[in-house]
Amino acid sequence: MSDILKPDAEFIESTITGPESESTDSPTWRLDPHDPLNWSPTQKFIILLTTAVWSFIGTAFTTIVAPALQVITDDLGNDFSVSTYLVGGPILAYGVTSLIWVPLGNRFGVRFVFVGCALVAGLLSIWGAKATSFSDLAASRTLANGFFASPETLGPQMVGDVFFMEDRAKALTFICVFQAGGFSLGPLLGSYILRDTNNWRWLQWTSSIISLALAVVLFLCYPETQYNKSREGRVIKRRMIDNFRFWPVSGGGKPKVQSFITAFIYPFNYLPHPIVIVNTIYFSLCLVVNAFLLTIQAITYQTVFGFDLAESGLTYLAPAIGTWMAIFFSGIFSDWLMGKYKNFDGTQFPERRLLLLIGTGTVYVAGTLIYGLCVQAKTHWALPLIGSLFIGFGFVTANSISFAYLLDVYEARTDAVMVIFHSVKNFAAFGITFAIVPWITASGYAVPFGVLTSILVFAHLLLFSMYWLGPYLRSWSMRKFKTARPTHHGDIF
Repeated sequence: MSDILKPDAEFIESTITGPESESTDSPTWRLDPHDPLNWSPTQKFIILLTTAVWSFIGTAFTTIVAPALQVITDDLGNDFSVSTYLVGGPILAYGVTSLIWVPLGNRFGVRFVFVGCALVAGLLSIWGAKATSFSDLAASRTLANGFFASPETLGPQMVGDVFFMEDRAKALTFICVFQAGGFSLGPLLGSYILRDTNNWRWLQWTSSIISLALAVVLFLCYPETQYNKSREGRVIKRRMIDNFRFWPVSGGGKPKVQSFITAFIYPFNYLPHPIVIVNTIYFSLCLVVNAFLLTIQAITYQTVFGFDLAESGLTYLAPAIGTWMAIFFSGIFSDWLMGKYKNFDGTQFPERRLLLLIGTGTVYVAGTLIYGLCVQAKTHWALPLIGSLFIGFGFVTANSISFAYLLDVYEARTDAVMVIFHSVKNFAAFGITFAIVPWITASGYAVPFGVLTSILVFAHLLLFSMYWLGPYLRSWSMRKFKTARPTHHGDIF
């Protein structure tokens, strides 16, 4: 333990001045038209918006079936207790497939992965629309969500490639709001599609149509954003046609990695890093709470408060509003806080973002407790929605703060770190879906949400401890692991 807590002044000094200090001071960087950092604000925003919409669609079609679980059970004849697999299976696939998309993206380019994944996800959704058994529907949704998952890990990597450090939290929060908004607005969208068509299969047809349309949008609007500083095989000038090329890196030339197998194995080097372990545990526990709420909320308002299908779908506006509120606190305010410290003492410790957890964590914990107690007591239906709003706010702030912290620490290797991060956390969310219906049936709402509240308290205290321990753990990791040494925009691995 003493070795872990032994500070390394030289290392800490090298990591507080901002990770762009090496790459952005060079004349080569300033003149390279293929470096996404040099692209116009308009093009950067189009890339960000396209990625955010792609993230929204993936999560929305994860939860879109939540209001239709009973209808699907009646139609396909499955046991209702396994109906939550239609949400749990896609959640698991959404995380695990990061193991594939990141190495593919590093070897062949993010643009290639995004366009291809949107196309295949749309085709798989057609299989779901035509499913004649619960097994077929569950399999099609799970496989489709594996392809919907590509922006979850490659999205934060895009932010590191396209945006400077002072803009990253805003960009990440923008994506996180769309992603979390998909989780919460998916059931609302599903309830109205089901009400208007009286046919759950249109949930899958809608997924297919939108996915295939997005494949076209990605082809037209998303250029290759990966970048390395190697000049080998590069095109010197940038032309309009370059935005439509399927290059492994912007401008052509050598890909970030030379072998898919090497790229596949490489992320596992980050498994023992303390910063990665703590962030993964933290967000896994936060995702468990969010998945629990979004899976059960429609059922809650139909069974406890007597809402009809459309009315129960409207309740998902509460967590959606919470996600929108998070834009300021975890994005704009987070970047303002980092800039304020930099102006004050000239440094940018990544851990300074964690100060926001004092406020956002309190709201998240309070919302979870409010929801469970109010539903158990059968109060006015509006009171649990306050808790639901707080949970939506807390989930997005947890997401964006954790992502921004990892991006500040690992910068050019954020993609590899995110593979571990996303793969592990979604196992936790998948596991909780098995327990939701039996646990609520046996214990009511107060006990499960009380346990979830305790879990959140532990998770936030764990991550907040990094405010003090983080610099020392990063120093120890650098001495212990070669992969923990600082990386910079444009590095080749």
